Amino acid sequence: MTLSPLASTTDLSDRGVTTGNMTKALAVASAAIRDAAGSSISAGTSTVTVPAPGGRLLSLPGPVTAVASVSLDGVTLSATDYIAMGSGIYRSCGWGSCGPVPVVVTYTHGTAVPDDIVDLTCQLAIAWLRHTASGGGSTAGLSSVKIDDAAESYTDEAAGQVSPVYIPEVTRRWLAARFGGGAHVVETL
Repeated sequence: MTLSPLASTTDLSDRGVTTGNMTKALAVASAAIRDAAGSSISAGTSTVTVPAPGGRLLSLPGPVTAVASVSLDGVTLSATDYIAMGSGIYRSCGWGSCGPVPVVVTYTHGTAVPDDIVDLTCQLAIAWLRHTASGGGSTAGLSSVKIDDAAESYTDEAAGQVSPVYIPEVTRRWLAARFGGGAHVVETL
């Protein structure tokens, strides 16, 4: 499934970008952000299969706006067997007690892309466009030069990046917490 970018070429044009492969840059930036968030972020419909080892709330990348169908271990549930709540679906009798069983959910999720995520997408896309225009390649290597007494400093190989579309760990955690971070079951009482 191909998702639309989290920002548009118009958003880039509004920031002064008028050249380069803007569509590709937005796709690359959007994929990096979605990977960090563990969610599509934008509105869409998905079918996911997740294990349900127990508990009453099945968390899904969300927010969940509508549920089309749910099956538990191959048995389709009635719409009265669960309630969509926030970023998941609640079932009063739980999702399973005899070990992991598959739950297949087809649901609509997400919202309009927030302005700060549009901006983040544009910032990463602009970095990618500039990097590509300058010839690409790894960003690892020389980090500083001192002319008098001829000193040079290099980045640690582990700190080097292959692409400027890099999302630091603190931002990855923030995106995952904000947009769902993947499907999992939360035990509730």
